[in-house]
Amino acid sequence: MKQGRVSQTALKVAISFLTLNQKDDWAKRLPDGLVEMSERLLLASGSPGYNPSIMRLAKKRWMIHLYRVQDLMMPGQFEGFGHRKIFVQGQVEAAIEHGARQVLVLGAGFDTLCLRLAPLYPHVQFFEVDHPATSAAKAKGIDLEGQPANMRQIAVDLGEQPLSKVMSQEERWEQSVPSLLVAEGLFQYLTDEEVRGLLVEAAACSAPSSRFVFTHSVPRYNKLIVLLTALIAERWKYGVNSADLPEYVSGTGWKIISDVDDDPAHGVERYAVAERR
Repeated sequence: MKQGRVSQTALKVAISFLTLNQKDDWAKRLPDGLVEMSERLLLASGSPGYNPSIMRLAKKRWMIHLYRVQDLMMPGQFEGFGHRKIFVQGQVEAAIEHGARQVLVLGAGFDTLCLRLAPLYPHVQFFEVDHPATSAAKAKGIDLEGQPANMRQIAVDLGEQPLSKVMSQEERWEQSVPSLLVAEGLFQYLTDEEVRGLLVEAAACSAPSSRFVFTHSVPRYNKLIVLLTALIAERWKYGVNSADLPEYVSGTGWKIISDVDDDPAHGVERYAVAERR
């Protein structure tokens, strides 16, 4: 991501939900409020090109055909974004029911999860960490929505400051309590070394039994995706097979507790859950 530039990926993923909401029964399947809030955050961000006219276009049913062209190159990814949101929110809600008292979303982009769930779970602290430019653009919309008292935005470049240091300086973050960390659609934009480093840092600021929900790209798509994403957004750099995750995370402080994900409905990504050892 270029310094001072709002993540183009975050913008494109957010607006895709306006179109997905028009397809089949997705309006009933997507989490409540996600689509409407995504639109408001995009408009408030002031990002070039994300104006009311574009929002109206995104909600036209014929836009679905444009995403089908994307699916020819990245099979299933259009609906995969929807499956991803459903999976992550389900994991967050389940973790809270089982005692998680903190939720930390890394590379939050224009994701609405914390903003939507914080008012529903006032006993849980919600945190978002993202690059300063993207965080600032999103903050404009959060101000209009009304920021929940139990939600915090942390604007920082994790390439410059380690996560453990960032969270140690956050007065509301309690390292000793069970937490849930989320990295949705993030790891593919990091190098292999950066992913493993972030896992180690996440373990360093998390209590035992905490969980880490994340998505990852599938290596066999990498060459095509590297070209495509470099043209339209940020370039993909990393991929690992779901079956190889237990060995991959070994030594980082985490243990994979989810089954191997081989569901093609998830597009070019797969989902995983790890537990703090």
